Amino acid sequence: MKKKVLSLILAVAMIVSLVAVGVVPAAAEETEGVSGGYCDHPEFTPMEGVETNHLMFAMPGAWQNDITKDPKCGGTAGLYWWTGYQTPDKKYGHGWPGYKATKVDEEGVENLYAIDVPTYGNGEEGNATQINWNNFIDGGTETDPDKNPFREAAQQTKDKPCQLYSRYNDYNGTYEKLFRYIYRYNLDKIGVEGASKLDLNADSFWDEINKLSAQYLGETYDPDNIQVDMVMDENELDFSVFGEKYASNFFNEDNVGTDELYPKEDYIREWCISFTFDNMVFIVDFDPAKMEPSPLSQKIGFDGEFYFYYGGGKYGSWPTEELNKEMGGVEGNFMGDYWEKKELPPIPTTVSDPTNAENPTNGDGKDTPTTSGGLNSSSGSDSITTNGSAVQTGSVVFAVAFLTVLVMVAGIVWFARKKKFD
Repeated sequence: MKKKVLSLILAVAMIVSLVAVGVVPAAAEETEGVSGGYCDHPEFTPMEGVETNHLMFAMPGAWQNDITKDPKCGGTAGLYWWTGYQTPDKKYGHGWPGYKATKVDEEGVENLYAIDVPTYGNGEEGNATQINWNNFIDGGTETDPDKNPFREAAQQTKDKPCQLYSRYNDYNGTYEKLFRYIYRYNLDKIGVEGASKLDLNADSFWDEINKLSAQYLGETYDPDNIQVDMVMDENELDFSVFGEKYASNFFNEDNVGTDELYPKEDYIREWCISFTFDNMVFIVDFDPAKMEPSPLSQKIGFDGEFYFYYGGGKYGSWPTEELNKEMGGVEGNFMGDYWEKKELPPIPTTVSDPTNAENPTNGDGKDTPTTSGGLNSSSGSDSITTNGSAVQTGSVVFAVAFLTVLVMVAGIVWFARKKKFD
């Protein structure tokens, strides 16, 4: 009888050991050395009562590859945001590469995607402030392409603001002339004498418009005060010249520049005209000089800009196509070379030292949460802990199996010794 019991226990132990040996390599084959892969996150559905902006993205043809064309990936775009309601990392634990964007159904347009993003209107805690567009592949942190086939296929932008621009945070200067036009147009409509004669291209434009505003207010011109914004705040503004589609994007924003979400200047600007990115399209910039590496994942992020969308792939830096032509604005068509060229331009291979890897910033001096995935974080591949580190499920299975074997062996020894002394 003792031999039968011992044989049974040993047989069970061998089976468990074989299961452990069989399971671990399978898990390791999928995860060892690879922190990246396909993404199955669904499209974003805002919580009830959450205000959103409808943001669009033109996918570059160079971001398409064999993996993006794989049905597992869906050949779509993704969007990640760090702050606000329903951030991807809070919803999924492993948040990168974010939510799936919806392909826009427009005849003749193949590469336009859209997603609704929580807006500035939800307040400081509720709005997304920085975003990363990507081709919906998690590139992970493993840099060896032999270990991580997703590394080279994954593409993304660097952190970009997604809420609004005023003339004080138009970082690239793309909309400088547009803001000058808005101020001049409205001062003229209000009846400020001499406003219509101001040269939009003059270096002295803002000094001159503030002098006219000071005269209108009956005040002494003060170069350290923004008197034109005071005039704007005291009058009803007209944005109808920007057309039905984008006129509602423009508004007079209180305290832009004083909120911690936006850059602070040398003095407080209590009022200024701003516009949101609602229904605008993001275009990727392939200039290598504007690319930035991540200090943690070492993945290069592309620059880019939001533009007004006219339809048919055409976009520009003025709210209407007519104004864009008249004012000599930026213009383009993302169904041209932008989409047709399938090869990436030369990409920098050097990566800056992660001098602040424990607390990276988003490029404007503000701390960026180090959640899983993306430019400023380390993405995992299996179960994800709250600090973004991967829990290797294969290792867990092995540990449980090995512990089971040890318990059984101890039981055999105890049983044998008990019988010996009985």
